[in-house]
Amino acid sequence: MNSGRPATNSEWFLTQTEKPIDRSPEIFNAGRTLRVGVLSNPLSRGNRKGLDEVRAFLAGQPQAIHREVQTPADVASALVDFAHNSVDVVAVNGGDGTTQAVLTALFHRRPFGKLPLLAILRSGTDSSTARDVGLKGSRKRALQKLFTWAHTRTGDPAIVERPVLRVQGAVNQGPLYGMIFGAAGIYQGIRFTHSKVYTLGVYGSLAPGLTLARFLLALTRRKSDYVTPVPMTIALDRHPPVQVDCLLIIVSTLERLVFGLRPFWGTEKAPLHYTAISARPQYLFRALASLLRGRKGRHGTTENGYFSHNVHEVRLTFDSGFTLDGELYTPDARLGPVVVQDGGQASFLRL
Repeated sequence: MNSGRPATNSEWFLTQTEKPIDRSPEIFNAGRTLRVGVLSNPLSRGNRKGLDEVRAFLAGQPQAIHREVQTPADVASALVDFAHNSVDVVAVNGGDGTTQAVLTALFHRRPFGKLPLLAILRSGTDSSTARDVGLKGSRKRALQKLFTWAHTRTGDPAIVERPVLRVQGAVNQGPLYGMIFGAAGIYQGIRFTHSKVYTLGVYGSLAPGLTLARFLLALTRRKSDYVTPVPMTIALDRHPPVQVDCLLIIVSTLERLVFGLRPFWGTEKAPLHYTAISARPQYLFRALASLLRGRKGRHGTTENGYFSHNVHEVRLTFDSGFTLDGELYTPDARLGPVVVQDGGQASFLRL
């Protein structure tokens, strides 16, 4: 129904990328059972208590192929096996890092002639990708719904098509593919989570909550060893590069991050959401509540140090680390800029 007002950028993005099941390709016709391949990472936080329940359930699914993986090489090998066995749907029973390894293998190595449908389970610490475009519920419940749908096409499915980030340069390896890129304060926050929060035995949603609280506390101080602005040279699309000290940078194609936050308020029609905050932002605590909900508000202006755009490419030159889907990387500025761009479309099953 047309409300008579122009669509917001978020509404436009969802309209363009989410497709109801009756508009999907021939794979969703009820004429045959779909072949499901399941990748389980036993080291992901949600799987560390064991995979016995998952193994037992999959043993009763004759069409299922189950592979346990721990490294990107394991993931790539398993996906080649899936492609040879004509898998239609790849289910990822792991965290955001496992999903990143799957996306990197699919888009860089291209084992499939046609990309399979992806079904992401909430099996990690944050599971940001799964919460936005994945399956709901526990591992077993999600798998039950997935296999029921694969056999009978019953349920309430939706296909969500999202761009995938391609990150290349300044790292001595091939391109990486993922959904959430972060630098400066984002990178520092994840390092803090790994080195301090996890060592206390704190996991689940409480871990990023403590990290966010620590980040906000650090911002109340003029100097902090926890949050250190990073000098960067930044170029967006074809615009000339600018030099700025950044408090944080985040680039993502997801619509919702941890806790349902959406810190993007750009209005351009482009696939990558980009947000940056300069080293000394004005009116931070007055602006923050609106900005985290994707609203610019009165204080979220470039003059006050807040920047958000939808772009096709981000080029960054800096001497610090970055994160992609929770995995940490240390670039070498001598190798050139870190380039984050649209890496292609992936199709996710949401049940």
